Amino acid sequence: MPQRFASPWRGLWTATVISITLLLLPGPAAADVERIEVFERVLFAEGKSFGNVGPYERLRGRLHYAIDPAAPENQTITDVSLAPRDAAGRVMFASDFILLRPLDPARGNGRLLYEAADRGGLTLLSLFNDAPQTNLPVTAADAGNGFLMEQGYALLATGWNWDLVPAPGVLRADVPVAMEAGKPIFGRVSGEVVVMQTSPSARHLSPAAVGYEPIDPAAASDTLTVRDSANAPRNAIPRERWHWGYDKDGRTIYDPTVISLDGGFKAGSIYALTYTTRSPRVTGLGLAGIRDALIFFRSDRADRYGTLNPLLANGAALPTAVYAFGRAQGARALQSVVYFGLLTDARRRVAFDGAFMTAGGAAHGGINVRFAQPGQQAGPDVSLDFPTDLFPFATGAQTDPVTMATASVLDRASALGIVPRLFYVDESSAYWTRAASLGHVTADGLIDLDIHPRARIYAIAGGTQALAPTTDRGTYANCRAALDYRPALRSLLLHLDGWVTLKREPPPSMVPRVGDNSLGKLSDYIAAFPKVTGLRTPTRLYEPARLDLGARFAAEGVIDVVPPRAGKPWPVLVPMPDSDGLDKAGLRMPEIAVPLGTYTGWNPMNAATGAPERLARVDGSFLPFPSDEDQRLASGDPRPSVKERYPTREAYTEAYAAATLALAEKQLILGADVNPMIARAGAFYDRIVARPASDESCNFMGK
Repeated sequence: MPQRFASPWRGLWTATVISITLLLLPGPAAADVERIEVFERVLFAEGKSFGNVGPYERLRGRLHYAIDPAAPENQTITDVSLAPRDAAGRVMFASDFILLRPLDPARGNGRLLYEAADRGGLTLLSLFNDAPQTNLPVTAADAGNGFLMEQGYALLATGWNWDLVPAPGVLRADVPVAMEAGKPIFGRVSGEVVVMQTSPSARHLSPAAVGYEPIDPAAASDTLTVRDSANAPRNAIPRERWHWGYDKDGRTIYDPTVISLDGGFKAGSIYALTYTTRSPRVTGLGLAGIRDALIFFRSDRADRYGTLNPLLANGAALPTAVYAFGRAQGARALQSVVYFGLLTDARRRVAFDGAFMTAGGAAHGGINVRFAQPGQQAGPDVSLDFPTDLFPFATGAQTDPVTMATASVLDRASALGIVPRLFYVDESSAYWTRAASLGHVTADGLIDLDIHPRARIYAIAGGTQALAPTTDRGTYANCRAALDYRPALRSLLLHLDGWVTLKREPPPSMVPRVGDNSLGKLSDYIAAFPKVTGLRTPTRLYEPARLDLGARFAAEGVIDVVPPRAGKPWPVLVPMPDSDGLDKAGLRMPEIAVPLGTYTGWNPMNAATGAPERLARVDGSFLPFPSDEDQRLASGDPRPSVKERYPTREAYTEAYAAATLALAEKQLILGADVNPMIARAGAFYDRIVARPASDESCNFMGK
């Protein structure tokens, strides 16, 4: 391998950075982090030394916040004026945190990389370091390839949502309950139940979530409806046919997370539960906690009690730059921070300089609303009954032709004069199940939007939120795609770093576009997709509706229409396929440019789930090419076989290597990733060509 690819970015990103033009005033008196508690401080990764940076240490603890509910910077937080206050008139709340920092800070790069935990979980190390997923990284194996450590980042994560089941390593926030004149607030909430097999009882909450309890488990006003799909008519189930809890040994055990139905829940049907509850949490405080935690770690030397900022231990300086990262629900939390303008404190100190958001889709989460339950998860077409996605989410202002409202996600940030540099990285699956096209297409679906100059959008062609290869189809019709685009994420992170610290322009946005026919309607996609014998292609995709949430929602964040009334759907477009069924546009990894099969952003459920037309929430399909011409002719597959494309293994690896080096030349992957990528590709080739024509399993996907 030519020497020029050994590490093309290292010198650039470790160069001395320019000063951040912020006023870093001394003294903790105005800090919104009231107190920091450190419960644990240990050597990380058994003391392993990471490149020139050396060993890391790990801290875990808790941040205690105190904010002024009347301050201008807090006015977009729903119900903040109804939160209880201490004697000084402040609202108090807290969150968990975990911090990894260089033991010798002088050897680090001076930057803080923050993660908004995805439903309490950590993803930074698994995404950027190829490490196993864990919320309690301890060992050298938990550091993976050590990329982030070798770069010298300090890594911070905090909890921001309240409704998570406590568990070791899960990062949570504790936020207060809103009250009106000292009295409880009542309201209606909804949850959804979808089961994969007939069951007498089912949770109406996600497995890792807690929720609001009914005020009266026998209330006649509580309702349960059933429908076949998100937009199908709802049919009411008589109240006497269902009850709270589950039945055991002839008696009912009350459980506010579970409901039971006479005759059982039918696989594939969507059951919507609506009930009255009380005491809403001020969930938006979790977003304010993200802001205030970052301002504390980047700007304050100590908390109000004199406890030292952990980043200043061993003679360190405050960070020169701060980046926020979020994946999936963590990305939507950061999108909400930007949308609600929770970017600065009363002293105009800025929380973060740049944000890197992936797998979030084109929405900000339904987090900052009364009775929000951000720990909930919904399937791609099963999310009308609680607004997990709120639209629009484009960086450029656009007018909705239905409501005639004009807005962008950056309106408040622009009004503040504080627009961080933003990276949005969405996979192909996000176009199918998270309406990602709405982030860069007008609200009528007809014209490509101009992307804000301080934002970039990168679509990973053929990518899905799920990365790890698996031989198990699970509940899906096809083998699950596992396109490993983490090498691109590493390079893009360094581009964001260079954009902030060196003012070096990153690569332009790479998205499918209406203007060149690389983005289009579902019907156009199906017409262009190769007609593979026996393959079920999608009949629908996630098309979120414009929701009527009631008269108080826009100004107060209060949902009065529960479940919301669904209006006209937003027009969702998907990346158009080439003759092999691969996305034509976006950031194309070598697996897409030199393919061994078709990677798609969709994967239908299997028939046993009761909803075979429904798509996987985060998984796509991998459809291997026939091994040779005989297999292709026997199966009637219109796609050329592997052997027709690449007569020998050497021909394939040479083509793959050329595509990999081309990406490195464009600085879309790092030189250090080139050889490992080529080695993995060769091993995958061997498994593909060795697969018997009669083998319908997904065993070839394994290592």
